[in-house]
Amino acid sequence: MRHRSTCCSIGACLIWMLTGCAGAGTPPPQPSRAGTGSASAPLQLSVTMGQQFELAMGQTASVAGVSSTVTFRAVPSDSRCPAGTQCVQAGNAEVVLGVATGGGAPADVVLNTTSGPREQTLRNGILRLVSLSPTPVAGTATDPSTYVATLCVCRP
Repeated sequence: MRHRSTCCSIGACLIWMLTGCAGAGTPPPQPSRAGTGSASAPLQLSVTMGQQFELAMGQTASVAGVSSTVTFRAVPSDSRCPAGTQCVQAGNAEVVLGVATGGGAPADVVLNTTSGPREQTLRNGILRLVSLSPTPVAGTATDPSTYVATLCVCRP
């Protein structure tokens, strides 16, 4: 944890320096923690059937054509082969999505990157996990907030 706080402090200092050291007695700006997901990504997306889309952790997409919302909730396990290494098997990451159809309460749907299931049938579409990023790095734990799931709600 000490390494992470040092990185965050360095990042905050860089932001402060790049903004021209505005307000000499003012501390450097801190990254915003409001909401979830990527800082540049809106909290809720609107997508259409057949469109591939990316969801950051905590982000929700409203899918037209199937009257559903999909929220990226968690990655409880990620055993994918780390970048720059050779593995006997590709490994698998498990992704938990909250799916609500027709205005109902969301239910957890678990999809996988390599093992089954990779897709789930919705009302009149199929929710498919296309990919998950970032790729793991050997010896480094992936920060859960950096995960981005690429999904598609396709026609059956």
